[in-house]
Amino acid sequence: MIELLSKTDAERLGVDPRDIQCISPYLNSAHILAPPRSWLERVLREDCSWHFFRLRYKNLLRNRYQAEPERFHALLRKSAGDRRLVLTCHCLTPLCHREIAKEFLERLRAQQADPAAHVPPGFIAHLRSRPAEALQAAQG
Repeated sequence: MIELLSKTDAERLGVDPRDIQCISPYLNSAHILAPPRSWLERVLREDCSWHFFRLRYKNLLRNRYQAEPERFHALLRKSAGDRRLVLTCHCLTPLCHREIAKEFLERLRAQQADPAAHVPPGFIAHLRSRPAEALQAAQG
């Protein structure tokens, strides 16, 4: 189970420190889920839209996953079943990158459980309707 709390709320609620992952680029910039500080600062200054930040951050997470999948798998293990993983930050805006990180981890978990889960809707039907073309494309 993955939960989202502010750092202050996690401390106030007495969350076990072993369950907490601080993904703030200000407090833990080396965390695999921490975005660059400058990206968040651009959003705060309104030099960058939240939509653009979201797309850019998701791309960053995908690239980091390709480079270091074990770090992501470790987070998934920490949140498996009834185990608790609490992502904290200290964002001062209503929108926070924690939500994007949680969504990314949950999709990654779904892909591990069902590798076909990430196939776009309609893609399988498309392959079935044109098997020869699909085979040629797969063979490169």
